[in-house]
Amino acid sequence: MKLIVGLGNPGTEYALTRHNIGFLVMEKVAEDNSIKFRFNKRFNALVGEGAIGGEKAFLIMPQTFMNLSGHSVRPALNWLKLKANDMFVVMDDIALPFGSIRIKLKGSSGGHKGLSSIIDSISTQEFSRMRLGILGRRKIRDLSNYVLGRFTKSEQKNLQAILDSASQACECWVTEGVNAAMNKFNKNK
Repeated sequence: MKLIVGLGNPGTEYALTRHNIGFLVMEKVAEDNSIKFRFNKRFNALVGEGAIGGEKAFLIMPQTFMNLSGHSVRPALNWLKLKANDMFVVMDDIALPFGSIRIKLKGSSGGHKGLSSIIDSISTQEFSRMRLGILGRRKIRDLSNYVLGRFTKSEQKNLQAILDSASQACECWVTEGVNAAMNKFNKNK
C-alpha cells in the first residue's frame, strides 16, 4: 500500500489556484486510475482507494487548509499502518519555473507551510515529495496573492500536459520507486 498526498486548500474559491496544483494532480491521478474520492471524517480529507499500476494506493487531499495538512496526514499514516517512506507528497513550489517537476527522496520543507505541517506532525522529513513549479514571471510583488491567484490563460494552455506528467510521475513512484521517478521526471520545462 502506498499513500499519495496532494496539498491544497479546500473550497471553490481556491479550486484553480496555483497553490492547489497538488489537488489538481490528485484529481488527474484518480481520473487516470478510475479512483473515486469521498470525504473521510477521520482524516478530514477527501480520500480515494484503488490500484495504480497494479499496486494498492490510497490518495488523500486534506481539507484542513494548507498550513494544517499534517492534521490529515498523520491519522492517515497511522490508520493505514504505513511508514513515512510509503508516502509521496505533491505540492506547488514558487521557486521553480512553471511546469518544472522536482522529485526528492527526502528533505526540509523549503519554507512550504503544508510540508512543514506534515514534517511537524509525523516528526520526520524521510518521505518522498514532488514539487511542481508555479513561478510564471520574474517579479512578484505579493507572494500570497500570486500563489492564491488563478492560472493565467497562457499557463492554462500548458496545465493539462503538466498534470499528465505529474500523474505519470506518481504512477512511476508507486510502481518503480522514487529513484526511477526522479530519473524520468526531474526536468525543467
